[in-house]
Amino acid sequence: MQSNGNTTVIALRGWHPALSRAEAKAMFPECDLERTEARRLITTNGSSDWTRSSLMSGCECVLIEGGITKWTSIEDLLQLIDYKQMDEMAVECWRHEGKLPVSTKDIEMQVGGMFHDKGSTFNLKNPKHRFGVVLDASAEYVAWGWMIGAGPGKHGWSAMRANKRPFFRPVSLEPRLARAAVNIAAGISGGYVVDPMCGTGGILIESAITGRKTLGIDFDPVMVDGTKENLQWAGVSAEVKREDATRFQLPNNIAAIVVDPPYGRNSIGDEKLLEDMLQNISRQTDECSLVVILPCEAGNDNLDESIDFEFDLPGFTIEQTFGIPVHKSLGRVLIIASISPQG
Repeated sequence: MQSNGNTTVIALRGWHPALSRAEAKAMFPECDLERTEARRLITTNGSSDWTRSSLMSGCECVLIEGGITKWTSIEDLLQLIDYKQMDEMAVECWRHEGKLPVSTKDIEMQVGGMFHDKGSTFNLKNPKHRFGVVLDASAEYVAWGWMIGAGPGKHGWSAMRANKRPFFRPVSLEPRLARAAVNIAAGISGGYVVDPMCGTGGILIESAITGRKTLGIDFDPVMVDGTKENLQWAGVSAEVKREDATRFQLPNNIAAIVVDPPYGRNSIGDEKLLEDMLQNISRQTDECSLVVILPCEAGNDNLDESIDFEFDLPGFTIEQTFGIPVHKSLGRVLIIASISPQG
């Protein structure tokens, strides 16, 4: 592949590229996304609101007005970039998946020098414009362009981990997984994200942080109170109600159901609870997407592809499933589904 001049490249984080591709598809539905040989680089031939990348857990940034090609040399890269005058810019180069035989600092200096020759000015501490170059050793690719989004780095996920919240249970979802689930399910819809078994509120927090209308349901009053405490700690607001997941009334403008059911104590009872909850939803709407996260045996995960996972979600059609590693004795599976046509 060689593409340059006006190509848009989406740079993914490394924790789960397969799930991140699904997240990107949901967040940029106007575009056709195409995989490349590089594990964490995808391209698009359309346009979108690329600032949505800042809401994603699996996206480093979007590189616009740039290109992507096999790595050969700095000299070849310098010939491919379209330089123009920009005020208060910076050049940032980083690596994916190991190292290519080149210094990121050399790339930054030489690319910056070419922009300087066009009359650009620089502000390395607080730039208005950032030009990114990413070296992906998984397929020996280089991609470049003007950065939209945060770029590489941890970006505060550790500070939001469930064990930092005032109300905590060990089975709580990792925040970046909860964020990905919300984005995949709701996409750019303006309707409510509903978690009918909200537990400690991790899914609600990530939904509310992204600015979505958010509703949580739980039958346990301790969980309801704990969720409200956690929402306050996170500095966001959502509706939280003590109701029965198998009977509660959906809001009129619903976008998606995102749920991490309380599996583990009683597998037969838990499956019946999930089935009854799904039936309650499908009785009320036929335009609802669903993401459900379930525990599974360790070893089902695949960070690069979706997986086959046999499971029945009554009233819903399973579209894709992804394996999520947790630890050596436990995994999770994230299931994307839609309501089955009636009749």
